[in-house]
Amino acid sequence: MFRVDIENKRLIELTPTGFTAMGLRERFDIQEWIEKSPSILGEQLLVIGKELTLESGRRLDLLAIDKSASLVVIELKRDDTGASAEWQAIKYASYCSNLTIEEIFSQLARYRELAEGEAEKLVEEFIDADFENLNASQRIILAAKEFHSEVISAVLWLREFGVNIQCTRLAPYVDADNALFIKPEIIIPLPEARDYIERKEQKRRVAATSQSEWTGYWFVNVGEGEHRTWDDNVKYGFVGAGQGRRYSSALKRLKVGDKLYAYAAGLGYVGFGQVISSAVPIREFVVEESGVPLLEENLTAANPSENADDDELCEWVVGVKWEKTVPFSKAKTFTGVFANQNIVCKLRNEQTLRFVQKEFGE
Repeated sequence: MFRVDIENKRLIELTPTGFTAMGLRERFDIQEWIEKSPSILGEQLLVIGKELTLESGRRLDLLAIDKSASLVVIELKRDDTGASAEWQAIKYASYCSNLTIEEIFSQLARYRELAEGEAEKLVEEFIDADFENLNASQRIILAAKEFHSEVISAVLWLREFGVNIQCTRLAPYVDADNALFIKPEIIIPLPEARDYIERKEQKRRVAATSQSEWTGYWFVNVGEGEHRTWDDNVKYGFVGAGQGRRYSSALKRLKVGDKLYAYAAGLGYVGFGQVISSAVPIREFVVEESGVPLLEENLTAANPSENADDDELCEWVVGVKWEKTVPFSKAKTFTGVFANQNIVCKLRNEQTLRFVQKEFGE
């Protein structure tokens, strides 16, 4: 690597060095640089956590979101990766795959010292994808001065099976004045093969898109708790969510005439219905059949009126005419059924649609 002296028209060779030789540390130096300038890894990233302590007690170096709304686990090594860096990162990615959207917002809020609403807005402005795709997939970036041959072999094998893992070499150099320079280089996937890989991935994305057009039906999560119950949903004709704008705002995607399938998390599908009124605060919702305000009905939920006078925090309700429902104990499911952690999202899985249509009707 050379530094160009334009004025004197000469090249000044830089000397390769090591971070250890310069007394630089992984946690207190390299990690800090990448946290502040994540573009050194070759793309725009929104860092949402540093030294994130997992349930196992291990600490994840950096956690970020990319523009396509994937979570990115960034594992750093000072000089050599050793022989098991990829396995360590896989364990971290596995843990992060279970983070809900709400947990991601909370993590970013803690990291940036923001209100959760501000964190949600920051993510929304950064990503180029729908919220429902947030953490739908995970990636791994390994960054180090050198990569052990066993790590390279493992990474190439993992990529063949669809694991999105990248190796970025951070090569340090010094000049005659001992000024430090870093040359970042993505070595996997190889730059020489990037065009081929991008064309192949584009072909796969097109194929996936053609198989996942929106079916025209909505997926809605329903649950049991002190603010709402499925029995109340069925008896009084509604679905609800709230105790925070990030929960209730999803209901506003539903419009009169929309058709939805209700899903109980971890159990299966429990109902099919059609939207008959748009989202309103629970205090304003009137049950269609009785003409009585919902909060004056004999609800089984313990505390549906909590924060009822606060539009940001209260329950919001969408009116639904249920065509067919079953209790949670008889929820319908199958291996590979579509499910999503969002309150509301578009149902795009044709296999699941055929299944729920058979169980609940059109």
